[in-house]
Amino acid sequence: MRKLIEQDINVLRCLHKGQASKTTKKHIIAVTGLSDRSVFDSIEALRNIGIPIMASRNNRDAGYFIAETPEEKQAGIAQYKKQIATEQHSLSQLERADINSYMLKAVNDPVLWHELGTQLLDVTPTSDGAVIQLKETL
Repeated sequence: MRKLIEQDINVLRCLHKGQASKTTKKHIIAVTGLSDRSVFDSIEALRNIGIPIMASRNNRDAGYFIAETPEEKQAGIAQYKKQIATEQHSLSQLERADINSYMLKAVNDPVLWHELGTQLLDVTPTSDGAVIQLKETL
């Protein structure tokens, strides 16, 4: 855990208590002059000292706030758990992906082949079939 630095304090000054008083990351960046990554780092540093900074991940109502009630805290935690579940699902899919056979699956699946077609694939006929590759540029 790192010590708090000036940028962390500046980010904290932008945050308000309660979900109804969310502050967008865009606003924090505008006020502090920090980069997106620096704002994230400061929020993590503030969380590390125990400040319950929640993030509303709803695109239409996104922003950071300091949880004011146990219900706000639990709602914020639920959003992170949902994100973790989504990331875990993506990780599982990637772990199962076969690097050598996904193009063969595309060719053997008429619906997928129709969707991909020659816009995304180079097909080179050979004496015993064809070599199918993703185009260099899409």
